[in-house]
Amino acid sequence: MKQLITVMAAIVLVLTFTGNGISGNSHVDSPLLQIQSAENPITIDGALTETDWQRRFDHLVYRANFKPGDVEYDVTQGIEVKPTYTDTTTTIVRILHYGMDLYISLQSDDQSVGKFGSSWEGDGLFMKIKDANGIDVEYKLYFNLSGVNPDIHYEEPALYPGSGQGAAWKHPATIVNDTSQVDSGYTAEMVIHLDHLGYTENDTDIPVLMNIFDPDGYVDNMDPWGAVGAYYKAWWGSEWGPDMRILRLADPPTKIAIKTTEAFTLDGQLNESFWSDADYVQIYKNSTTSSGGFYMQWGDTLNEYTDQSVATVKFAHNGTDLYIGVTSNDSSVCEWSPGWEADGLFLWMTLKGVIPGPGDRMEIKNMYFGNTVGAGAEFQLNSNVPTGGAEGASYEPPGTVTHTETGGPDAGYSLEVLVHTDMFGYSNGDTVKLSAVIWDLDYSSADTFQLHVSDYAPQWWGTQWADLNFEKYYMYREVVLSSQTTDIGSGNNAGVIDHFELAQNYPNPFNPTTSIQYALPTVSPVTIEIYNILGSKIATLFDGKQQAGSHTITWNGMDKHGNQVASGLYFYKMTTPNFSKTRKMMLMR
Repeated sequence: MKQLITVMAAIVLVLTFTGNGISGNSHVDSPLLQIQSAENPITIDGALTETDWQRRFDHLVYRANFKPGDVEYDVTQGIEVKPTYTDTTTTIVRILHYGMDLYISLQSDDQSVGKFGSSWEGDGLFMKIKDANGIDVEYKLYFNLSGVNPDIHYEEPALYPGSGQGAAWKHPATIVNDTSQVDSGYTAEMVIHLDHLGYTENDTDIPVLMNIFDPDGYVDNMDPWGAVGAYYKAWWGSEWGPDMRILRLADPPTKIAIKTTEAFTLDGQLNESFWSDADYVQIYKNSTTSSGGFYMQWGDTLNEYTDQSVATVKFAHNGTDLYIGVTSNDSSVCEWSPGWEADGLFLWMTLKGVIPGPGDRMEIKNMYFGNTVGAGAEFQLNSNVPTGGAEGASYEPPGTVTHTETGGPDAGYSLEVLVHTDMFGYSNGDTVKLSAVIWDLDYSSADTFQLHVSDYAPQWWGTQWADLNFEKYYMYREVVLSSQTTDIGSGNNAGVIDHFELAQNYPNPFNPTTSIQYALPTVSPVTIEIYNILGSKIATLFDGKQQAGSHTITWNGMDKHGNQVASGLYFYKMTTPNFSKTRKMMLMR
């Protein structure tokens, strides 16, 4: 069955994404990019000297006939506006966010930097972004000024003055609007303050289109359609609209470990009451709360990562004892048969105030090693972890038989890890730096491993390896050993709900069903409705009166007539007499 799905998905990609001559690869024209948090605000000087830009994360590559690779994504289409284009420039577009500040960088090796003759276009970025009301506004960061060697030009929408900033750094051999030498490219940076566009911290999906211009061989005010010069442009989304792509603001840098004094049994089951109130991250492909992932199957472009699991990682503490709980809906729990990697949690720890060097990294693993059918996870510590510094256990619910596919789809697993943070130098109330990696290996047990079928896809909150080689720079995330006894922001506990709330649906993207959670502080009439991107209501999930507390409802991807709706962006709206809120979600069939 998996082979059939893989073949069908490849056929769909061949038919759908032909603009660059690439097919059968999920890194072609991605509908969204998961946008990682920067560790610090970015200085907009165009130089790209911040460590954050040099990390390893998903990015777009604009180049004619580009073939994508690990963390490198191709764009939708390109065109020769004026032939003959021979300067096959590569422009890498990386995107980060720091809270509500969206940062976009360009790294170009363009050998002929300038404007498109006497036109308004020039080398660089043209983009549209929807504001919080769904109105398209334009930002431009490009070399379209006249004269010899002008700086880059930043333009922002008149509707939102002061909503951003842009700058560039021209490489030493680059002279703009000059054809007497070979240029050496440029780098550029832009920030858009999303709160100026009406977005709030609850908004995660930002619709955009991005166009990279590359005119070559022009001097100032030359006829753009004359005998000399060439021009190529490429875009992610559509050239001018209406098709948009999604930037998903993800990767919260800090989470709260709630305080508990409840007795804790380390059995992997997460059946203590405090887990229901705990703060968490969800680690899966394109999650709003994880940092990134790897899905390329060792460069095997014939494989598609179709069996995507979702892992929820929760945090609680009793004094300096940090409890980490994991639940996963993984339907194939196993080890990567050709190697050591396995499903489960790979945790990196730090000493208080110390980031371990390459030889001092501290590894805590609660993973399904061993390739023994039916076996639980194995708990392992490397030699750098203080002796007795952590413990772990796993639980396999009925229906899960590990390390084999002969029993049909598994029913997931759960894990618990207890970290004695005082042995790492931490005290109650401190902020613990760690990185959590969830491995998702599918159809890869020793008795079922097949090329092009077996899946290999780790995802993480922080970084995958927390090292200087593969990840370029260390990046840990923070868990606060707090005095809070519940995650108030999640609305998990009716006793602390004092306001209306509509949470982000989960999972998202989804196929075919997703859950929507909302909270009511008092008895209230409420409606939950689904709208398409045109603003037409297609389904009503609930319309009536409900008690105070946290409620969950499921949408099955059907309209009000019982018909399946197509893949795409949808909106769900909660309305009461005193509250109204709308959120976005992505259906990917």
